Amino acid sequence: MAFLRNAWYVAAWSTEVGRELFHRKILGEPVLMFRREDGRVAAMQDRCPHRFVPLHLGRLVGDTVQCGYHGLEFDAGGTCIGNPFDGKVPRAAKVKPYAVHERHGIVWWWGGEPATADPDLIPDFSYLDDPALGKVPGYKMVKAHYELLVDNLADLSHTHILHRSNLGIDSPRGEHSVTQEGETVRSRFWYPSIPVPPMYGRYLGDMNAVVDRWTEITWNAPGNIRLDAGVTYAGRSREEGIAAIGTHLFTPETETSTHYFYCHVRNFKVGDPATDESIRTWQREAFHGEDAPMIEAQQESMGSQTDLLALKPVLLASDAGAIRIRRVLAAKIAEEAVAAREPATL
Repeated sequence: MAFLRNAWYVAAWSTEVGRELFHRKILGEPVLMFRREDGRVAAMQDRCPHRFVPLHLGRLVGDTVQCGYHGLEFDAGGTCIGNPFDGKVPRAAKVKPYAVHERHGIVWWWGGEPATADPDLIPDFSYLDDPALGKVPGYKMVKAHYELLVDNLADLSHTHILHRSNLGIDSPRGEHSVTQEGETVRSRFWYPSIPVPPMYGRYLGDMNAVVDRWTEITWNAPGNIRLDAGVTYAGRSREEGIAAIGTHLFTPETETSTHYFYCHVRNFKVGDPATDESIRTWQREAFHGEDAPMIEAQQESMGSQTDLLALKPVLLASDAGAIRIRRVLAAKIAEEAVAAREPATL
């Protein structure tokens, strides 16, 4: 299965990249990152062109990466500038550079040619910069294709079953709608007048409340999701309730492994360490302990197949959002493939 190349992927949280050599595989490519002395992030292929050893096994001297095997030195753009053996720099000694851009506390990595990277195409996650909101970020490696993780968020009906201890209710029937604006897909679930799910009951301080609950995802290619969720007492306005924004960003490591970056953003009990830890516990239980094992088991059951639709699954009404997203993404990948085959115009 092909990846969308001309797109921005999350390479790391900004806090992960510093003055040490940091590496991560993205779209099957080994990527080396570090922060220059002026604070900007540099990225290049994590492979020396001499003996193909990983450059992250070397060291950073100023803004120069020195290979840990024979000492070839590369600048932040991947150009070889030093050879300690005899001082001669081979013309072919170059490391592939990558375009990166830092925004919203995230290091974004461009999968196509650096010259085509347009920061204006980065999805809007500006709420991550709002100091008035509480934030609890995290990371998880999941051994499954990234579209299976997108499916999981696009069909949030699973929360009442898989996350029963925190979000379950006895009758999880609600209203569902899917809309598309350009290439942005939204999948909305609305559950009116239901017993408050346990997690929200704890935050409301009322385990017996009857509430209206909403979960709404906004997807942008390839795997960037904003999840608006919350509850309010039945019949009340949303502004009177409690709300959170889930940030779920999926970057393929390989065809069957995914970097999962997530951040819970909330408008209630901001600055309260106990609530931060409660949410951190929920993330470990739900994302690490429930979602990831289930989706990894799904991938294992699918074997080497990474295209769910090729297996002709039985579809439910709640799958509408996931199917729409898959079709939009497939069309973008196909369009990119056609463009790559067409001769360049002068």
